[in-house]
Amino acid sequence: MELLICSQTSIPGPFCAAKLIYFGNMDKKSTKKILLLRFEVHKMEINRQKIAEHINLPVMKMVGSVADELHRECYVVGGYVRDIFLERPCDDIDFVTVGSGIEVAKAVAKRLGKRAHLSVFRTYGTAQVKTRQWELEFVGARRESYHRDSRNPIVEDGTLNDDQLRRDFTINAMAICLNNDRYGELLDPFDGIGDLERRIIRTPLDPDITFSDDPLRMMRAVRFATQLEFDIYPETFDAIARNAERIKIITRERIAEELMKIMRSSHPSRGWLLLDKCGLLPLIFPELAVLKGVETVNGRGHKDNFMHTLQVLDNVAAVSDNVWLRWAAVLHDVGKARTKRWDAQQGWTFHNHNFIGEKMVPKIFAKMRLPLNEHMKYVKKLVGLHMRPIALVEDEVTDSAVRRLLFDAGDDIDDLMTLCKADITSKNQNKVQRFRENFDLVKQKLVDIEEKDRVRNFQPPVDGEEIMKTFGLAPSRPVGYIKDAIKDAILDGVITNDYASAHRLMIDKATELGIEPIHNNDICFTATDTPVGRLFVGATSKGIAFIGWEEDVLKSIAKTMKLNAVEATTPLLDQCVKQLGEYFNGARHEFSLPLHITGTDFQMKAWEELQGIPYGETISYGEQAARLGNPKSSRAVAQANHRNPICIVIPCHRVINSDGTLGGYAPGTDKKQALLDLEKEHKDAQATVVVK
Repeated sequence: MELLICSQTSIPGPFCAAKLIYFGNMDKKSTKKILLLRFEVHKMEINRQKIAEHINLPVMKMVGSVADELHRECYVVGGYVRDIFLERPCDDIDFVTVGSGIEVAKAVAKRLGKRAHLSVFRTYGTAQVKTRQWELEFVGARRESYHRDSRNPIVEDGTLNDDQLRRDFTINAMAICLNNDRYGELLDPFDGIGDLERRIIRTPLDPDITFSDDPLRMMRAVRFATQLEFDIYPETFDAIARNAERIKIITRERIAEELMKIMRSSHPSRGWLLLDKCGLLPLIFPELAVLKGVETVNGRGHKDNFMHTLQVLDNVAAVSDNVWLRWAAVLHDVGKARTKRWDAQQGWTFHNHNFIGEKMVPKIFAKMRLPLNEHMKYVKKLVGLHMRPIALVEDEVTDSAVRRLLFDAGDDIDDLMTLCKADITSKNQNKVQRFRENFDLVKQKLVDIEEKDRVRNFQPPVDGEEIMKTFGLAPSRPVGYIKDAIKDAILDGVITNDYASAHRLMIDKATELGIEPIHNNDICFTATDTPVGRLFVGATSKGIAFIGWEEDVLKSIAKTMKLNAVEATTPLLDQCVKQLGEYFNGARHEFSLPLHITGTDFQMKAWEELQGIPYGETISYGEQAARLGNPKSSRAVAQANHRNPICIVIPCHRVINSDGTLGGYAPGTDKKQALLDLEKEHKDAQATVVVK
């Protein structure tokens, strides 16, 4: 009896025809063979469909057409073909032509017209055609030979077979023909598809020759194994170990390129483990290799810092694609080898390993040819700070410590916290749970402090320039002392993070040093135009003494205070004018200015109470009197407000009669109405924005 299992197919290239004839009754073994054959043919059909999907593109047909016109064999090769079967996107397409690749590239660029950019690299016999969508690389088929002391090959023209033989790995040695008479034919002489299915990295030829000729291929083997999560074929892996020393002839820049690709993979620890196992790691990154191993004294050992580092790296990679945060994970404990000490009481210690590691980062980046720009500074910062949140977890969380952490980390605080959470890798689950609970407490504290004190990336409200101008100082130690005192006071919660508090502390610290302001005996004043007229602003060295519409009143106040009225600009006056401008533009609802005013005890209390009236709201004179503890003193309150020397900042315009009429206002009720209208307008506008 004849049974036709699979009729002959017309699949091109390696997908050969399949026709089997069985006679007689079939046993289980034969049935299994039939099923396996059906499965293989089904896979062939799937692969044929995958190829068709990726080469039936206008750009492919156009390249094939150009090659036919030039009578050139032309193939798409390498990563693009590999990624067809891995179902990965690929916008870079490599073409091999038998003959001049540059000639084909020029013709392709001419066919594409203005939308294509052609670059020719005659030294290497290659050319690139770039469009918005594609990068097309062209090279002529070639054979290569090498000198032992260089990875730069001696190149000769060759056949497609020669070109496939020189490829690094079987999965990269496949080619698909684009010529019309063989369009879509797959040439896979080393079973690259099989290796994709087996998920292995293997060289087409003797791996010792492959890696000795071009040692960078050892790094590429590790990189592909990491990216694709493949295994390296045992014979291939053993050859890497035998040839590891050859990596020394490869430039650091090329090694860095491969390391960056490893670091961007889903599980970068896989690459570092492979580099360690094959012997490449001590040659390219000895500072990481020395972290490996556990030393024991009196039965007490420490964790394997190499394996811990890789765990932290994968923890970071699981939540972030930021490759420089991943580098921070790799380097966060790099200082431990240099700081490891045995203490009979404490056991193994690594004191200050974060600071030592921070200092090592620039040298490591320089040696490995990683960028010495803001990326290096970012990694350096995180390495130096990575113990700080952990210390907060272990100790009581104080506002001061949180402020300092926010200040030092700046915009990188979130990444630092990601790194530190990834650093919790203890096998003691109770300890891990306790750390994580405290860690969440620290994170919430960071949010609360940042909302309240705004210290992330903050610059002290009073800077060195203002200190020098106020006291007539050149850059000097006293300037730095006063500036640091202000910063530390804010971070320690001694003063709030605002201009008024910082200015007062500046004056106090200068007084301690015996330093007096330039205008210590003056009221300096200036004028500024506003929507409610020209305002005069006067200030002593201690604070704002006058804001109003009449210069004569300012000079009268100066006389009362036994100070000279001097028309001049000072940093304090500049700050006041700036804040007034923000007020009139609707950008500021509260002022932060040091005030220097004198009056009776009742007046001072009344003026202080005025500063508590919210922007855009009003109270009556009776309400103000009640708040001062004497509801019957509304007349006295009105008189105190009338004598207020600092309009707007001390908002006496927000106090009106109980019947809703404006009541008195020293500068005039028109000014009072204008200020109330302005505040209402800005408040209503803001409310409208919030509703939207």
